[in-house]
Amino acid sequence: MRRLFERQLRKATDDDGNIDIEALGRLVSAAYEEAEHDRTRTDRSIELMVEELTAFQAGLEEEIGKRTAQLRLSQQKLRTQNTRFFTALENMSQGLAMFDRNQRLLICNQQYLNMYDLPRRYGRRGTTLTAIIKARIAAGTAPDIDPGAYIEERLSTAAEGLDSSITHHLRNGRVISVSHRAMPDGGWVTMHMDITELHRMQAELAYQAYHDVLTGLPNRNKLHQELETAFESLDTDDCFAVLCLDLDSFKAINDTMGHAAGDELLRQVANRLRRSVGDRGIVARMGGDEFAIMLRDAGEEQAAGLATTVLDAIRQPLDIEGHSVLVGASVGVAVAPRDGNTPDRLLNNADLALYSIKRGRRGGYRLYEPGLAGSTRGRVQLENDLRRALPNGQLELWYQPILDLESGALSGFEALLRWQHPTEGTILPSLFIPLAEETGLIGPIGEWVIREAFAEAASWPHPLGIAVNVSSSQFDRGNLVGIVANALGASGLAPGRVEIEITETIFLENNSANLSVLHQLRELGLKIALDDFGVGYSALSYLLAFPFDKLKIDGSFVRALDHNPGAEAILKAVADVAARMGIVATAEGIETDAQFSKVRELGYGEGQGFLISRPLNRKGVYELLHSDAAPDLRKAGP
Repeated sequence: MRRLFERQLRKATDDDGNIDIEALGRLVSAAYEEAEHDRTRTDRSIELMVEELTAFQAGLEEEIGKRTAQLRLSQQKLRTQNTRFFTALENMSQGLAMFDRNQRLLICNQQYLNMYDLPRRYGRRGTTLTAIIKARIAAGTAPDIDPGAYIEERLSTAAEGLDSSITHHLRNGRVISVSHRAMPDGGWVTMHMDITELHRMQAELAYQAYHDVLTGLPNRNKLHQELETAFESLDTDDCFAVLCLDLDSFKAINDTMGHAAGDELLRQVANRLRRSVGDRGIVARMGGDEFAIMLRDAGEEQAAGLATTVLDAIRQPLDIEGHSVLVGASVGVAVAPRDGNTPDRLLNNADLALYSIKRGRRGGYRLYEPGLAGSTRGRVQLENDLRRALPNGQLELWYQPILDLESGALSGFEALLRWQHPTEGTILPSLFIPLAEETGLIGPIGEWVIREAFAEAASWPHPLGIAVNVSSSQFDRGNLVGIVANALGASGLAPGRVEIEITETIFLENNSANLSVLHQLRELGLKIALDDFGVGYSALSYLLAFPFDKLKIDGSFVRALDHNPGAEAILKAVADVAARMGIVATAEGIETDAQFSKVRELGYGEGQGFLISRPLNRKGVYELLHSDAAPDLRKAGP
């Protein structure tokens, strides 16, 4: 400031040293004005700077707030995702484990630990695969193989980094399906599913494919398989025999004492046949009261000796429900390769011998003779009679009610074909349908059944349905869809009230063509049911091959509830499979209150059988549907 004043003083002093006071005042004033202006400008600059800093700070704080809110939202989403992930992980029915490239555990769920009886500490991050495997071996939940080999197999699978699937049978009896999927970083994830019950069910169904449920004997399929093997290994001088056996008066016993007594009789006969044959051959139940025996390394003399032994054993009194029951048998014998060089021909000739003895005196045996084929006219006569049955009005339909087990209301009827023979009386389909299929008569008979059943069902109250059985031979003729469509049009019956019942034989031959027909029937609006499930081959793949509406478990499983603990497990498994696939499960052959309660408890939606009602003729159906009182569904029928 002093220097500024000195400069102003010099400016106001002239050359003579005189000071111009007025000029000095003006200079000082100007200087002060300039200084004030500079100060004001500086203050404004500072003020603007402060404003900018304040605005920047406010913007920065706002941005920080936004970023913080976004971070909190992201953290919340991450926590929610983690919660959902761990909830899903812990509620999976499968076990899951994930390992890194160093074979150390990254994560696993509790189900994985429970599945292998592992303590919680083995689920900690960083646990080695080797430690887990050794813990499983110690717990008895490793596969039933050499421990060292199992460790080597698991470690090599992990090291290879390849996807794989394997089924392990554990030492504790469980069956586990393991899926191994490699990850890009060298680690892997494994899924572990307990398929013990499914495995047991498949094994049980596989067993049933070759065994009779009632007696436990091999069935027709198994016997045929054994005969084929015997023929393949037959040397020039070798021989073996087949004995076909049929019980005498079994139908009378079944009708008077009931099916339960008849089943018990068949079981006792089967046991006597087992004891008579021992390890010399195979005893099979062919169906109904028919049995067959393959006797190894046996000629005519040995076969005749066994036939006598079998007949003596069966003639002994049987204790059936506290009653002493006597039953006889007839036996036909054929010796291979003399009497047949294929399973079918050998069995057919044994049947001819059996038929011959049954037409004569009962309770004996007969060896096959070439002349029997010419002298046996029963089959030819039956065929001729069957050709006249339809035009002569001898065929008629009876209807067995189907009950909704949940509501207790009728859901419909199954059409059952009967042949009223003018001299033989009522002949059941099991006796004449095979003949109709062989001779081609199944075409006109099957068409008549469809038209007759549809026309009758059209008169019933809506929405009662009609179930009609269709054989594989009707599929082979190639006009089934047209026949059904014409019958629907003629009757006016809604397609949704019709159910076509087929058996697994539809899938055994000409599979693709038959599947095409099934899909065409579905396109018409009809429902498709798989009947007699559990007998024959009964592969579960059939349920995947076509979207069935209904699954009908064979009545032999229902009757087996009374004496076979395994029957309940099979019935339950089938009901569960049907429920998961959205298929109605129907139990056939219900004959007792206990069976009725059990199948309903196991999850079956529908049921039919003698307990609910015997088959009814048209008059019986009309009375049932138009009765003011509660209908008696146990009314007798054929």
